[in-house]
Amino acid sequence: QSQALTKLGVEAGRYMLVTLHRAENVDVPDRLTRFIAALHQLADDHGVPVLCSLHPRTRSQLERQGKDLAGGNVRTFEPLGLFDFVRLQQDALCVLSDSGTVQEECCIFGVPNVTIRDVTERPETLEVGSNMLSGSDPEMVKACVAAVLSQKKPWEPPPEYVVANVSDSVVRIVLGHREWAFRPSVVPN
Repeated sequence: QSQALTKLGVEAGRYMLVTLHRAENVDVPDRLTRFIAALHQLADDHGVPVLCSLHPRTRSQLERQGKDLAGGNVRTFEPLGLFDFVRLQQDALCVLSDSGTVQEECCIFGVPNVTIRDVTERPETLEVGSNMLSGSDPEMVKACVAAVLSQKKPWEPPPEYVVANVSDSVVRIVLGHREWAFRPSVVPN
């Protein structure tokens, strides 16, 4: 059972969760400065804490550029284990991220998501309405957060996201290729 909300001192549905790690978002000093300002503005505009998971790349860039993300109602924390991070996603008001996997998870959990990128490998999340692409412009990030939070009708995850018994299918596929599954090890001694 996750204690992530308690540890971070937040209530379910009363915070935004942020993960940023891609070079186009954290390696460009001016852009990172504007992101920091945008996150503080989101915290002020929506009256909720903005929790930022500090990916090692992001931490390194903040240190290299002499910037601090935390302050006011913007809080940072070290990356969490899977179960704690998933709990934070499930209970967030909104999630902002440049991660591909987070888009899928938010879609399944019914949590609005803003993807801070120009493209996505998960277009189905855009099609069902769980996700918006903001690009790297912090002003557009703020506009997309307002848009996803104003949605009234919940979405249904794409059918391929809610397939039952996936592990059974994987076992059948592996066993269907016995010559591959049971071949002698190719790892040198």
